[in-house]
This record gives sequence, structure tokens and C-alpha cells, in this order.
Amino acid sequence: MSKFDFLSFAPDGIFPGAEEFMAKQKEYASLKREELEGIPENEIVLAVTSWIEGKFSEDWSDMCDVINSLPTPCLNLYCADYVTKELLNGGFAQAFFNSSRDYIGAAAEGFRALDYPEPADIIEDALKINFDSGKKASGRSIEDFLDFAGGDEYDSLDKDFCKAFDEKKFDKLAYSYIMHYKKYFGEE
Repeated sequence: MSKFDFLSFAPDGIFPGAEEFMAKQKEYASLKREELEGIPENEIVLAVTSWIEGKFSEDWSDMCDVINSLPTPCLNLYCADYVTKELLNGGFAQAFFNSSRDYIGAAAEGFRALDYPEPADIIEDALKINFDSGKKASGRSIEDFLDFAGGDEYDSLDKDFCKAFDEKKFDKLAYSYIMHYKKYFGEE
């Protein structure tokens, strides 16, 4: 979870909860394995993703290397959470523009590993559309994004994903998954 995920527009320019969020993220960056069971279900994903992101350099330039070095359980959970945030924020067009197809495919695998097949099926349908369309993001300007996202081929899948994804269910499944594979999450 990035430092911008808590943001919601506030007319006065002050973002409620920002300090608390950043403090939690900093605290969990050095997560110890023995602490996992004491973390509430609704905070466990924040805890482990903060721990993973704590391994990134400050500018996140090594994000791909770190993610690719993760054990499979960590990769599954991180990609499912990361891609979900992209999808809920801007849909599949944004997710494909901002993330590699590999992360999106890994997110589908992550949802399957969590025993949450509905989001996985929708992600795989979007991957098929993306591969069949031959679209690949190039550049990083707003014009590049508008050109890339100009179609509406993902609209129904965006809506389907939003309907299928339930954060409480995700947190519950993630908690069980993390406890099952806790030897991979957190420092010893």
C-alpha cells in the first residue's frame, strides 16, 4: 500500500488520518513474525504490505526486483492487494498502464491462492482482453494514458470487479492465508 492510498479529498486540503496511516506503515515496515497473531484481521494486509514495501528503496526504483524476490505466499498477497488498489482507484485501464501484466496475472493467482475465485476470474478476463487487443503502454505522460485508456473495453469488468470484491472477505481470507504461511511473513 503506498503512502497515497489513504487520501481522500478534503476541502481544506487536510487529509484525515494521514499521520496515523504513515505511523502504522512505518511501524509495520519492521514487522516481526511473532507479532502477526496480535494484528487485527482488518489491519493484517496493511501490516504485511508495509513490511514488503519497507524493503523497497525510498524512490521504489527497485520495486520489481524486490517483488520478484518474494516467496510465493508474499508475492500472491502483495500482488492481489496492489492490483486491487489500482482497480478500485482507476479500473483495468489504469492497472494495465501502471503495472505490468505480470503483476496483474500474479494478482489473479493471489486471489486463487486466497480461495477467492470471483476477482481472479474477472482479472483473467481483463488479461485476455488486454492480450487480444495487443495494447501495451508506452510513455508515461497523461496523453499516453488517455490514448491507452481511450476505449471502453474494460468498463463492464471494472464494474464486475467492484461488485465482486469485498474488503472484509479479502481481509478474512488474507488473515487465514498469512497465518497458514506465517513463516514467510515478517522478520524472525
